[in-house]
Amino acid sequence: MHQASGQTLSGSETRNINRAYPGVENGNLTEKVAYAITNMIKAETVGLTFDLHEASPEYPVINATVSHEKGMSVASVGLMELQFQGISMALEPSPANLHGLTHRELGDYTDTIPLLMETANASQGRLRGATTVEQVLTGKDKAYVKSAELGMLYVPYDEDGHPIEERVGRQLQGIIEYTKAYSTQYPDVSVSFSNVPGYAELFGNSDGSDLGGERLGEYLN
Repeated sequence: MHQASGQTLSGSETRNINRAYPGVENGNLTEKVAYAITNMIKAETVGLTFDLHEASPEYPVINATVSHEKGMSVASVGLMELQFQGISMALEPSPANLHGLTHRELGDYTDTIPLLMETANASQGRLRGATTVEQVLTGKDKAYVKSAELGMLYVPYDEDGHPIEERVGRQLQGIIEYTKAYSTQYPDVSVSFSNVPGYAELFGNSDGSDLGGERLGEYLN
C-alpha cells in the first residue's frame, strides 16, 4: 500500500522506488530510500529534480517528459527547444491519482519542480530477442524491427536501433534545456553548469546521420 495516499499497488511494485515516494521513515528499504531523497530535497531546497528512466519501446510514455502541473511552464519551454533541435519529445502531465511517482509526490510534498524523462531501451521490453551486451549498447534488435513494422511500438524503430549514445544524449540535452528554461523563469535561483556533453556531441547530427559509436566511452574514461 502507498502509505501517503492509501492507494493499493501491485505487490510487484514493493521494491520499485518510483512507486514509493514521498517515502516512509520507518518503512521497508525502498520506502526509507524514497523518504531520504524527499527530505534531502527539502533540506537542500532543491528547485529542479530530474528522474531519468528508460523503458521498453512498446511502453506508451516513451521519448517523453512527464511533469507535475507546477512545472509545465518550464517543461513546455524546454521541450520546444528540444523540438527545434530535431529531438522528438512528448510532454505528459503527471496523473493526479497515480501515486508513488517522483513527478507526482515530489511535486506535492516538496517545493521542487520534478521532471521525469523516458528513452527507449530494447533490453527492457517483453518483445525483445536475446538480451546481450551488444543489444543494450547498440539498441539493435530484429524482433523490435518486426514489431515496428506491425505497428506495435510507440517509438520509431529500424535496423539502426536506439544506441546508448542517443539515449544518454537525449537525457543530457533535456537536462540542459529544462535547466535553461528554469533559470530564465526563476532568475533568483538560476542554475549554471559547464562541460556537459549534449545530444550533438554524443550522437552526432540531429538526424542521426553521424552516429556516436564510442563517444560515450570517451567521456567516461
